[in-house]
Amino acid sequence: MEKRNLLAVTLALIAANPALAQTADAPPPAATPLDAVTTTATRTRAVAGDLAVPAAVVPREEVERRDARSVLDLIRDIPGVESSGVPRTTAMQPVIRGLGDERIVLRLDGARNNFNAGHRGRTFVDPELLRQVEVLRGPASTLYGSGALGGAIALRTISADDILQPGASFGGAASMGWQSQGSGPRGSLALGARAGEFSVLGAMTGFTNGNFTDGRGTTIPYSEDEATSLLGKLGWNPGHHRFELSAMRFRDTNTLPIAASTATTTSITDRETVQETLSLRWSYDDPSMPLLAPQVVVYRNHVDIQERRLTGTRAVDGTTLTTTGIDAQNTSRFGGFGAHALTYGFEYYRDEQEGTSNSSARSQFPTAQQSVLGLFAQDEITLGAFTLTPGVRLDRFEQESPNGLNDRSVDRISPRVSLGWQVLPWMQPYVSYAEGFRAPSLTELYVGGQHFPGNFFVPNPNLRPEVSRNKEAGVNLRFADVLRDGDRLRVRLSAFRNDIDDFIEQTVLATTTVTRNIGQARITGVEAEAQYDAGTWWLGLGAAALKGDNLETNQPLASIPAHRVSVNAGYRFLDQGVTVGGRITATAEQDRAPATTGVAQQTSGYGLLDLFASWTPTAAPNLRVALAVDNVFDHAYRRSTWNSDPAPAFYETGRNIRGSLRIAF
Repeated sequence: MEKRNLLAVTLALIAANPALAQTADAPPPAATPLDAVTTTATRTRAVAGDLAVPAAVVPREEVERRDARSVLDLIRDIPGVESSGVPRTTAMQPVIRGLGDERIVLRLDGARNNFNAGHRGRTFVDPELLRQVEVLRGPASTLYGSGALGGAIALRTISADDILQPGASFGGAASMGWQSQGSGPRGSLALGARAGEFSVLGAMTGFTNGNFTDGRGTTIPYSEDEATSLLGKLGWNPGHHRFELSAMRFRDTNTLPIAASTATTTSITDRETVQETLSLRWSYDDPSMPLLAPQVVVYRNHVDIQERRLTGTRAVDGTTLTTTGIDAQNTSRFGGFGAHALTYGFEYYRDEQEGTSNSSARSQFPTAQQSVLGLFAQDEITLGAFTLTPGVRLDRFEQESPNGLNDRSVDRISPRVSLGWQVLPWMQPYVSYAEGFRAPSLTELYVGGQHFPGNFFVPNPNLRPEVSRNKEAGVNLRFADVLRDGDRLRVRLSAFRNDIDDFIEQTVLATTTVTRNIGQARITGVEAEAQYDAGTWWLGLGAAALKGDNLETNQPLASIPAHRVSVNAGYRFLDQGVTVGGRITATAEQDRAPATTGVAQQTSGYGLLDLFASWTPTAAPNLRVALAVDNVFDHAYRRSTWNSDPAPAFYETGRNIRGSLRIAF
């Protein structure tokens, strides 16, 4: 494990300073994203490709290469991961194994983002500020509580160490870029300083764009955007302690429909979205004290959306959610019957939401609160070639209704166990069983008021929590020196069945819109990912095939993405500092969709080609120039997760030419 951790640190240094990779006479040691270190999958440091759970990592090098405008652009190649919503940047949401919205836990530097309100999006982060994205697929309630039916996504922002050159006391990086879609410029500036045990970081980013066009040249209405972000961090490392204070502010302004994630072009509003996240993290790590490795995060996450309707009532609506919490854990390592890494702790958070219309209460987003306490424990037990990992979590919810008449409490125990067997040095099969749950949201419980003219929401304070039971089997394969000395090949294959009881579904009837438990749903699937890196060139593959059904109605679930295969490859001209590559994505037809007007909605299959290149001159190693072309052939296509019946008047974003220039100093 120490050698693998050293490899991960070396790769992080190379990503932070491309010159290290370009000045060597020989290719750098080959590694793949499955060799990256993750702390999300088990709450302890582990190599992603060695785990008995499907965990994926997008490192800083990949973040920079993608030059993405949204978090979803960064994770779209991960098997089983899709995005839902029309291509309006802040309205899109992640979907993991067919489950989205509040069925995925989002964490930003350890702070929970519980915001979810009617087609308004959840991922309010500029990717330019991210150093790593970790995606855990499958139920994760044992570690992260309510909402982790589909999985968890951890976003980690940059720190001074990602900006400063080794040994430097001051430095920074500036970038500017442009894309043809929406004629959109972007820019960023980050400054870092280090003095003894202290470090400080300040960063700002921004981008703007006009309306996008699809593959047929049709304007995607109301897709213009303007966003700015600010990030500040203060670090202190006295001895074996680490303190980090982080503050981040994201602001986005645009004009778009109230239901921005759908293809509608009615009920237009001027929207301002602000997310402010403040967190304080403390950790202690002394190798001479294996029983003590605590981590504590105290945080406040505030999301505020203000909307001025340009049609109809022309009301001014406010939608806010404030989450305040603490997450504390300790890992004790000891021997006995095998080697143990026992992680235990607690999480407490409180959500306070408020909806207003012209400063009066808005029942469509009711003013309500909830307090949640979770206690968890997990033991990673190594017994020779076997790794057994049992875990359990107890959550208690206290939910307070607007009028105090329908207050309620919910308790839930979420167990998990996995077993991995290192049967051969290159092969590790594993099996796992995990339960997840999602308590009904405050809006689902207490919503009211008009949905649309002639139709009204009906609250349901008797909703039961959703509970999932996931069985999974897979195998991790790892090889070295396959085609040449120093290369590396990683492969993961997995199959799962996720049975969900008391699935919560919103149904629009003739005059009412009701939310209720529908009974049972089942999602099954297979996933495969393979990654090869030989230093000078690499090849990666990701594939997933999912099927989801409502077992009560024998109808397919609407959120299941189509089968998909993604292949990416590239070559590094190390002497010239040039990297070139491309990506091919093939998506099958999706003909399994619930019947709406008597005929199931179908989404055609499609294929996409993306190309990219970058240049770090050997004479100027702190300079990086990048060029990319997305959807090279300007193909007109739709993802099944936002297609509708009747079909929308536009498709996904068409060809997009992107360029950027980055200077480190």
